[in-house]
This record gives sequence, C-alpha cells and structure tokens, in this order.
Amino acid sequence: MTENIKKITIVLVSYNSSKKIKKFIKQIPIVTPIMIVDNSNDIGLIKNFRRKKNVKIFFKKNLGYGSSINFASKRVKTPYFFVVQPDVTGINKSALIKFYNYAKKINDKFSVMGPHFLDAPKKGHYQTSLTHKIMKIHNVHGSTIFFNKKVFNKNKGFDENIFLYWEETDYTKRAMKNGFSAYQLNIVKVKHEKGKAVEVKSQEDKDKLKNLYSWHFIWSKFYYFKKHYGKILAITYFIPIIIRTLIRIFIYKMTNNSKLIKYECRWDGLKSSILNRKSSMRLTNIPIKLKTY
Repeated sequence: MTENIKKITIVLVSYNSSKKIKKFIKQIPIVTPIMIVDNSNDIGLIKNFRRKKNVKIFFKKNLGYGSSINFASKRVKTPYFFVVQPDVTGINKSALIKFYNYAKKINDKFSVMGPHFLDAPKKGHYQTSLTHKIMKIHNVHGSTIFFNKKVFNKNKGFDENIFLYWEETDYTKRAMKNGFSAYQLNIVKVKHEKGKAVEVKSQEDKDKLKNLYSWHFIWSKFYYFKKHYGKILAITYFIPIIIRTLIRIFIYKMTNNSKLIKYECRWDGLKSSILNRKSSMRLTNIPIKLKTY
C-alpha cells in the first residue's frame, strides 16, 4: 500500500495560503511527493517546509488556477497527481489508497476523479448517490481533483485563457469527447471550507476577494458557453442573467445598497467576456467601494 501512495503527487496551488498548507500537509504521508505552486511570492513557504524532503516549492507569476496546474503537471514525476486546495479536509493516507485502487479498477480510463463532499450546498454542487461506491459524473468540483498524468496530457490539460472557475468543467467536457469520463468516488468523503484557501486579514481584502470571485465566475461561465456552444447561443442563454443583473444594478444604485459593487463586478466580468476581452481582473485592480454617481 505504501508503494502505491508514492505514485501520487499532491499538488497544492497557493496564494497567501501558507497556514492552511502547513495544516493540510500534516495529513499526508511523508512518502507521498508534494508540490506547492505559489502565485503570491510567499517566501515564508521555504522556511516552513525546507526540512520536508517530500515537499518541492515552485514560485511563478499568477496566471490563474488552470495555468498553475498545467505548470505542475509538467514537473510531476509520478503516474498520478492529485490537485487539492488547502482548505479541504479529509485527504489522508486512506483516501490516497482508495483513489489509486479505483483508478486501477477502471483501468485508468477516466478524465478526473473527485471525492464526495460533506455539507456541500445542493445548488451548483451536483453529487452522485452515496449508494454507489463510484459513479460517473458530468463534472467534479475543482477543489479536489485526481488525475492520471498521461490522460491529462492526452486531453491537453487546462485552458489557460480561464483564470479562475469553470476550468475543470471545460476540461472534463473536452475529455468526454475523447472517450474519458469523470467519476465521483463516494467512499472518500471530504469537507471544503469554500473561499478559505486564500488567507486575508482585513475586511477590505475580504471584500475585494469576493468581488474578484464574482467577476471571474461570470467571465469564465460565458467563455465556457461561448467556446462549446457558440456566441449566439451563449448570449441567448445569458439574456435572463443580463436583465437580472442590470435591474439589480439600477435598484441598488437608487437605494445606495452595499450589494451594488458585487453586481457591478458581475456585469463588468460578463461584458468583458462577451466582448472577447481577456480574463484580466486581479486583486490589485478590483474595486471595493461604491462608485459615485
């Protein structure tokens, strides 16, 4: 069993996440390779893990979640790699063995495998029935994704035009066309503290982060629909979303509601995607205060 978990590299994408990573790594056996890809130039990571022989740290420019995973995949030396966000709990030796064993049971014929999430919201977080140990699923959650490296490369990895959100959905859809299905391994159960991977201290930074997520989610969602279904169908699908967003902006502007900035970010992200602009919003230029009209 120990030999099998040596064949899996844990990949952690970090952005000011050193405390979470330190806590997460305690769950992982010392024989399992761990790769940290840091996008925030957190030099403190070297101090924290310099004595860990199974931990390698790479610093790179922040070009997005998918870009970081592609970067890691090119440096992984094991047959499998497991991308896990550091705010996920439940990934340990037992979980790694189960993922490895079931990968072999289905003869490595999978695009991705993910665990079952405990206490996950039903909206936007589809899961298969716990009556099945493993079951095909249209897409796994991007916080915890298990790959066979050869299959990942065969499907050309993640689309680096996407900075954040929908990258795993795009990947699994492309992989499905190549004959590789996604699976949920229900015998591995995890919890995900959504939005807690990035460690922020001030309320201002928390607000900026929420606005950033709102901007990128809608940008990536439209990009995904446009890429796979064409721009005309994508716009048709998004018409109700556009109308609802603009109505809310109007109402919140008139009432000076604090939710205004969230929907302004959402509209700006959607508009940018419709106009074929790059996914360019970053924490350094995300707004946190209401505009003055």
